[in-house]
Amino acid sequence: MLMRRQKLELITRKQLLELGLTSYQAQRITKELKPISKTKRGKNYNIQEVILSINTLLENKRIQKRTRTSLKKVIDILIPTLDNIIPISFTQENTSELQQLAQQALTTTLEVNRKLAKLERRSLEIKGRYE
Repeated sequence: MLMRRQKLELITRKQLLELGLTSYQAQRITKELKPISKTKRGKNYNIQEVILSINTLLENKRIQKRTRTSLKKVIDILIPTLDNIIPISFTQENTSELQQLAQQALTTTLEVNRKLAKLERRSLEIKGRYE
């Protein structure tokens, strides 16, 4: 059984800068992406698409070591905020109550992990502003 989350996680170029990327890197990552929405003057991009764009950029052998390190750091921060597909396997025996409890526990755990990842991302954004 697969559970899907409907909510899209969004990020702006400014937030990418606050996570430690340069302006050029943030522009290069989001250049080919279509913005999901717009807030004030910033465009919001889907985090999944941003991660795919970063991975594509990392495949380039000519990327310098320092840039590669920055990009990997940003991916490590962004990936925990995603939890849209959760594999759960149960047998068809009389486990309906167990299945419901397990799903509830897993959903709660993933929600807590997602919120913690968002808080960590936010703290790094704030830290990036003052460094």
